[in-house]
Amino acid sequence: MKKLTFNAAIGGTLITVLLLAALTGLFWTPYDPMKLSFTARLAAPSADHWLGTDEFGRDVLSRIIVGARASVWIGFLTVSFAVFFGSLIGLISGYARGWVDGVIMAVNNALLAFPGILLALGLLAVFGANQYGIIFALGIAYTPSMARVVRGAVLSLREREFIEASRVMGNSELFTMFRHILPNCVAPITVLATSMFGWAILSESALSFLGLGVPPPAPTWGNMLAAGRPFIEQAVWLGLFPGLCIALTLLGINLLGDALRDKLDPRMRGLK
Repeated sequence: MKKLTFNAAIGGTLITVLLLAALTGLFWTPYDPMKLSFTARLAAPSADHWLGTDEFGRDVLSRIIVGARASVWIGFLTVSFAVFFGSLIGLISGYARGWVDGVIMAVNNALLAFPGILLALGLLAVFGANQYGIIFALGIAYTPSMARVVRGAVLSLREREFIEASRVMGNSELFTMFRHILPNCVAPITVLATSMFGWAILSESALSFLGLGVPPPAPTWGNMLAAGRPFIEQAVWLGLFPGLCIALTLLGINLLGDALRDKLDPRMRGLK
């Protein structure tokens, strides 16, 4: 219980800070994150610019706040895409079984053979390097993982007594799937979706770092890291602060996901 409390408290606090920063970025930032000021370029952290300025004199804190908004939005839509389509595919595959399951899982396993980031890189060639291209690419890359987890849960549920009772009562297959089976898959879906949120933020940052993410001058943590790389000795804060934001966000997501797993997994509850 102590481990659960610690993970939930620290993870929840870090994620709350991220969400507050993202919401704040919708309405207010200390400075205009796009405004150039060559007289203040590469200024060190000070009372005027708490996290310093970049090579164009733009306030780093303002750009990090706006970058948090982009990360949360991309992560949320990516996970929503993967959860919706992955749950639907896994539900149909696990419940139908037979040749339907065989065909779906053959395609699913073929997609899983590619690392998610490499599959996303290939898909970005089709969708283009923009915010919604990243969302579709990462969503498609993560859907097979969600489908496999949901299918496994459905296979164990479809033979349970309450499912047989639903069939005996004359309920349709669709009603049984969506009313009795899918709600009982919420726990594994929630745990995996939490982890996927972290994967999406990390992948978006990696793609932006490589120049394949949201195009500049729109700030994201990844392209801020890439822009700060040439100035690593002259202005270390350009890479330090975006990197810390990514690291702390992933730490918070992992701790919160661990807490959710302990809370929702009956086997973990039995150990407490």
